[in-house]
Amino acid sequence: MFIALRDLAYAKGRFALMALVIALIAFLMTFLTGLAAGLIKNNISGLMELDVSHIAFEFDDKPTYRNTMIERDQWEEWAQQPGVKKLEPMGHTVFTARTQRDDPLELVLWGLAPGSLIEPEVFDGDQLGGVSNGVIVSNLLVERDGVQMGDTITLDRVLTELVVIGIAEERNIGHIPIIYAPLAKWQEATYGPPGGPPPGEKLPDVVFDFVSILALQLEEDVTPEQIVAIDDELGTSTLDRAAFYAASTGYIEEVRTVQIIQVFLFLISAVVIGAFFSIWTIQRTKEIGLVKALGASNGYLLRDALGQALILMAIGVVLGLALGLWSGQAFMQSGRPFMFESDKIVQAMTLLVTAGLLGGALSIRRITSVDPIIALGQEQ
Repeated sequence: MFIALRDLAYAKGRFALMALVIALIAFLMTFLTGLAAGLIKNNISGLMELDVSHIAFEFDDKPTYRNTMIERDQWEEWAQQPGVKKLEPMGHTVFTARTQRDDPLELVLWGLAPGSLIEPEVFDGDQLGGVSNGVIVSNLLVERDGVQMGDTITLDRVLTELVVIGIAEERNIGHIPIIYAPLAKWQEATYGPPGGPPPGEKLPDVVFDFVSILALQLEEDVTPEQIVAIDDELGTSTLDRAAFYAASTGYIEEVRTVQIIQVFLFLISAVVIGAFFSIWTIQRTKEIGLVKALGASNGYLLRDALGQALILMAIGVVLGLALGLWSGQAFMQSGRPFMFESDKIVQAMTLLVTAGLLGGALSIRRITSVDPIIALGQEQ
């Protein structure tokens, strides 16, 4: 490492500029990783918190939450299948709504049985079931839209009135906050007449025979082949966690966009580091020839050059990571969708260093081809 350290001390300006470039790339990687995690959580946080292993949709090649309807016969037969530990019918409908202050809202109304395994825990107020039209709202509606405990939310078009009785942690799907309502109230709002049943009358039973999806807890030994066989028999499409995340609007597009950007950043890192060390190696060809003439092996020189690249990458990555964490924290405090996941950040930084070292290794391999006699005869 003697030559590497001497070069770092001799050409401080060049290496400082290169470390700055690496730091900027590391900052972008850190910030992008946090932004991607935040956007993904903002899209599917409601799904992430479901204590289920699978979700069953109406049969479709590409099932989505907005285009599915399951009948009572289907979910009752699903509940009788071997390997089903728990089954909860759920409703999913996107509504525009207003509070009594006439504040417009966009929300997803989820219908579920009070006390079911998919009901969220509230940190303020009461759970579902105490009031027939009482609902639990995502904290995002409180922080962003000013919804308060006791507010009445009126769903546009159907004119169903809901009363806020509880507030849960932020829960979204498709970047839209979720409101949790008793299943019967969701069925009334989705399939019943505007404003509910006429005074003194009840809605027909058929209104309560439909839901959107089935939240399932299956035994671990249930095979994909068994699930496909049940789907074929009952006319459903059942997805595991990774797949039912992807059924959320925009999820796949967001993930792929972030992955493409990360790939380009890795390539840019490799190319920039490679170009720098390639030029640096050419500039000191005579010095390399002299060291080889004094007996240094190719292995020694390559280890020395890679050590130099590693030091440069480490300095740049540490600076960029620190800047990314600081700015990301400020971004989170502003309420924007941002979240740090330490394992993903470590993985991104490791890949970034690897890409840089690979680019450096490909460029400095020309060290092995330097002939001491020819190099010493060249003009600097």
